[in-house]
Amino acid sequence: MKIAFTGKGGSGKSTLAALFVGYLRATGRRVLAVDADVNVHLAPLLGVVADSAAALSHPDNVTAVRRHLLGTNPLVGGVDRFVATTPAGPGSGLVTLESGDPVLARHAVALDERTHVMHVGTYEPEDIGAGCYHGHLSILENLLSHLRPADGDWVVCDMVAGTDAFANSLHAQFDAIVVVVEPTPESVTVACRYRELAAAAGVADLVTLVGNKVVDDVDVDYLRRELGAEPFAVLRAQAGLRRARQAGDCPRPADLDDPAPLRRIAERVRPMPAERRAAQLRALHLKVAEQERARSQLGPA
Repeated sequence: MKIAFTGKGGSGKSTLAALFVGYLRATGRRVLAVDADVNVHLAPLLGVVADSAAALSHPDNVTAVRRHLLGTNPLVGGVDRFVATTPAGPGSGLVTLESGDPVLARHAVALDERTHVMHVGTYEPEDIGAGCYHGHLSILENLLSHLRPADGDWVVCDMVAGTDAFANSLHAQFDAIVVVVEPTPESVTVACRYRELAAAAGVADLVTLVGNKVVDDVDVDYLRRELGAEPFAVLRAQAGLRRARQAGDCPRPADLDDPAPLRRIAERVRPMPAERRAAQLRALHLKVAEQERARSQLGPA
């Protein structure tokens, strides 16, 4: 299963993703946690130091990962011919959650033999005025399209905040997308916009709205009214979780008054049919390829 956590910045999506990873680990699942937020919160929340040299988007790592993904695929002309939406093909090197997988061994931090953590990276000084984080995310798109988790395995991604996933193929890469919503106008606006774009992109059924930092029933009623739907799950404001974070401790499901929402989220996820995902990613790839062709003929806009 591949699940993404997103929402307005500050909604608690990174913390909820970390708690969900903790829940899965406690149930004995193999987990790959991927920190794809430019602010790089998930990795530290799991106790991992996010070193810039280890970031997936570091140029050396991009080349190494794409060299593995390329394998002997004759449909891709070389590592330098990868684009963000390049799909797996005959002879491609795939990625699994096996502890001996070469991509995991080289580019992930192992919390234990069943849990690995990657981070995409963030802006570096050399990127100032000349970099775009969407470019950093292209290696994540490549990785996700070549990932083949076994039954019972989980990939948990802390996504870019807001609706940025619709600027690339990330919205089509997951089996479920959890949009974390605070009971505030700003957070609700982001959630509603995400839902609208998901419908336009054909992935509305993958979106699950989860209320967070809820204090009382007034907050729940507010979310219900403004979202126009019942949140699938609600996490109350947690004093224990706040105290753990203030002490510098990684969040754990045990810090929650009621960890049941984590179980309910896991039980809700169903695998997207392979044919459906392939069709969506192919359409996006053709769109990107056409853009690349236009740029090569006409030059950059």
